[in-house]
Amino acid sequence: MIRLNLDMSRPLRIEFPGATYHITARANAKQRLFTSPRDANYFLDLLEKEIVQQKWLCYSYCLIESHYHLVIETTEPNLGRGMGRLNMTYSQWFGRKYQQPGHLFNGRYKTILFQKKRYLKEVCRHVVLNPVRLELVKRADQWRWSSYRPLAYGSTEPEWLNRNWLDEQFDENSNSSNKHWENYVLQDKSNLSPWDNIRSGQYLGDEKYLNNISKKIMNLPLEQVPKTVVRPNRPSPKKVLKSLSVASGITEKELLNRKFSQDGFRAAVYLLRRASNLPLKEVARMGNVSESRISQIQKAIDEKGGINAACPWGKSLTKLL
Repeated sequence: MIRLNLDMSRPLRIEFPGATYHITARANAKQRLFTSPRDANYFLDLLEKEIVQQKWLCYSYCLIESHYHLVIETTEPNLGRGMGRLNMTYSQWFGRKYQQPGHLFNGRYKTILFQKKRYLKEVCRHVVLNPVRLELVKRADQWRWSSYRPLAYGSTEPEWLNRNWLDEQFDENSNSSNKHWENYVLQDKSNLSPWDNIRSGQYLGDEKYLNNISKKIMNLPLEQVPKTVVRPNRPSPKKVLKSLSVASGITEKELLNRKFSQDGFRAAVYLLRRASNLPLKEVARMGNVSESRISQIQKAIDEKGGINAACPWGKSLTKLL
C-alpha cells in the first residue's frame, strides 16, 4: 500500500512499507527543544511509544538543544501519523511544563526519503556527527544524546534502537560490527555530506531507486503538490552538464564559462534551473554571475519557446525537462 500524506499547506509525504527516512524538526525562532536531561529523556520516551505503536525501525537519532534528527524505517505507511503525535504530545507537555504558549516547533518536520541499502550507513554517521559539526564536542563519543555510543559500545539500551543493521552494513558478526561502526564514525575525515547527492530536495538514491519511487507516486493525486518534488528521478546537475556537453561538443567546465560560449552558458544555467531544479543562488555561484542574470537567461529562453527553440542543440536536450 502506498499513501500520499498532504494538504494544501503541507509538503509531499510519500509513505509505503519499507520506506526509510531521515527526519529532522527544529524549534521555532530562538527557542530550545531541550533545556535539560529531563526534557530529552521525556522526548525519547515518547519516541519509544511511537516506535512500538507504529512498528517502526529506528536506526539512528541525535538530540541537539534546538533540533533533533531521526533515521526511521516504516513497516507500514504511517510516518505522518506517528510523527504528528510525537511532536504534538511533546510540544503540549513542554508548553505546560515551562508555561510557554505558542508554537514550539518551526513548522512541520522535514524528511528525506533515501535508499537504505546504499545510504543507511552514511546517513546514520552524518546524524551522530552533528554535534561535532556544530562544535559542541570534538568527538561523537563525547555526546550523550545520540545513538553513536549504544551502537559503538554494544549497549542494550535503549531497547528500541535497532542494531541488526550493523551486521548487514558492515558484513560482520555482532562483536566486530560495533568496532567497525566506531572506526567508521571516529575516523571520518572526509567532511562529505550524503545530502550532496540529494534529488528534488527530498530523495536520495541511485537511478533505479529514484525511478522506482517515481512509479510508486505516478498515479497518486498530486494536483496540490509542486512538480519539483513529484519527480524524484529528475536529472542531476552532473547528468545535465554531461548531456549538454555531448550535444554541443563543449566540455563541461567550459559550459559554465560565459566567455567561452554564450550559447553553451545560457543552455547550461537554464537546464540546471529547469531540469535539475538547483536553487537560483547555487546556479549563480556555479556560473559566477548574479542571480538576476540567471533569472534573465531563464526568462529569455522561455519567451523564445524553450530550450528547443533557443538553443542550436536544444532538440536533443528536451528529454531532460
